[in-house]
Amino acid sequence: MRTEGLRKTLDRVGKLIGVNGRWTLVPPQDFDDADWAEAEVRGVLLHVFLDHDGRRFPTIVYDPYRIVQDADLVNESAAFYEPNVVLVPEVTKESVRRVGDRLAQRGHLNWLLELTAAPGSAWSLIVPEFVDWTRISELGTLSASLGYGEQRFPVTFFDLERFASAVGWDDLDDLIHRRKEPRPVEFYEKNFVVIPTLTKEAAEQAVEELARGREFEWLLS
Repeated sequence: MRTEGLRKTLDRVGKLIGVNGRWTLVPPQDFDDADWAEAEVRGVLLHVFLDHDGRRFPTIVYDPYRIVQDADLVNESAAFYEPNVVLVPEVTKESVRRVGDRLAQRGHLNWLLELTAAPGSAWSLIVPEFVDWTRISELGTLSASLGYGEQRFPVTFFDLERFASAVGWDDLDDLIHRRKEPRPVEFYEKNFVVIPTLTKEAAEQAVEELARGREFEWLLS
């Protein structure tokens, strides 16, 4: 009964979009068809949540063009990071439902249900001891962990060029010339950070600055 009451409350906030099973997307208050049309043009849907039986996780929905554009702009002065990004071909209700359903069916969203509150500690970057940073810089991507006390959270680092490729663009010039025609790809990372150049020092500095800005706090919900 408590969950049902909460679901009715969320339904008043914004029309719930069924994703798969118990997963739903909660849009902002009074979100209507005109707002969806605007989100499609802008290529981004802000201030939404993924809901699972009353547990809500902040989410942002991007199309392949807008996410690289934003990462490029942010990288002029800082690391690009957003909580729980979902990438869709175009930001429409149908596309969000279709991609969300696929992610839920394949269990990609289940890691969110494992997040638990934790006592105060400090954030740190944890990488395997055998990592060759010269090779990592050449590849432009690194799979690592965020440490918070005894807890570990997955995180993937990309440099801007590798990130553009991961979401469907041949390179950044390709992004400019073919705005609405990225290669069709499926992209979902549990947690990722984009920085201009991927080095040990840059990755550690990004974690320090993002932690200072409390960007990782949602992981402790």
